[in-house]
Amino acid sequence: MSTALEHMVELTRSRDRELVDASLLTALLDLLPSTRRVLLWRVLGEPGQPQQWLHCGRQDRGDLVPATELQLGDQGEPPAFATMPAHARCFASVQMLTEPLPDGVQVLVPMASEREVEGVVELWLDAPLDAQGERLARSVLKIHRNFLSLLEYSERDTLTGLLNRKSFDETFLKATVLEAERLFTSDADPRRHAGLRHHFLGVIDIDHFKRVNDDYGHLIGDEVLVLVARIMRSTFRYDDRLYRFGGEEFVVLLTAPDDEAAGAAFERLRLNLENFVFPRAGRVTISTGYSDVRPGDTPQAAFDRADKAVYHGKENGRNQVCSYRELVAAGLLSESSDSSDVELF
Repeated sequence: MSTALEHMVELTRSRDRELVDASLLTALLDLLPSTRRVLLWRVLGEPGQPQQWLHCGRQDRGDLVPATELQLGDQGEPPAFATMPAHARCFASVQMLTEPLPDGVQVLVPMASEREVEGVVELWLDAPLDAQGERLARSVLKIHRNFLSLLEYSERDTLTGLLNRKSFDETFLKATVLEAERLFTSDADPRRHAGLRHHFLGVIDIDHFKRVNDDYGHLIGDEVLVLVARIMRSTFRYDDRLYRFGGEEFVVLLTAPDDEAAGAAFERLRLNLENFVFPRAGRVTISTGYSDVRPGDTPQAAFDRADKAVYHGKENGRNQVCSYRELVAAGLLSESSDSSDVELF
């Protein structure tokens, strides 16, 4: 059994969020001896809007490593907030709760900072925690939350709250690894590939944004950027990654069954923005280009493909979504053997 100090060193060793969560699960399982299972739940959705529970990790006594892949409910979506009433009470009250189990107890601990509650940690124990155990559980969670806050500060755009460009490369490379694994896993059993979602990268550019700044001033321009980011968050799925790369340029790394479904997701965003009346700027539109993420891709190669599609859209009327694959198929873009080397006719 590792000491508490050793677990804290491990908890703060990595900048990878999944590894940080895994270290939290292992620490709680190891430091609270009567614990036989630890589960990590985060809440999705803004206050006042429909919210859901996202299952982010689980470790049972005897497991060598925790499972930190996102787990969905029976309908392929995270369970609704109200379907887990005990967890909802813990979240709303920001209080530790103890619930009976047939062979022990369930202890729910809020994952809270001074500003917000992020989720709930669920502990299955043989016996209730004593006062020392409660203090230890709260302290471990505070260290975990404080470290994640430091990561958030370094990875987030200060204006919009979206991820920043610095955090993009690592996430992108994970996506290329997943695409490579799917390419080289057994083709003998096609059922393994049924329902798989593939990664797509989209580049989004606000149309005539310079005109907004020139006509209304930079404060109103910043307001437009913040509202665009808010609409992006409400449009895309919980596991899609949203970035602001600087200025009026945004990037989305999402998963979808195919090119058509990815295009539909970007089209929803285009329509949501087109139909939104900005308080000062009025009507604002976007041009979007997107491409699939390929095994062995570099971030620059995928970005360049999507960016070429954006350029085509802006040169041909703006306020539209352009698929790199469809443009190549139509002969509007030419792709050489090097996918990042593209010529625009």
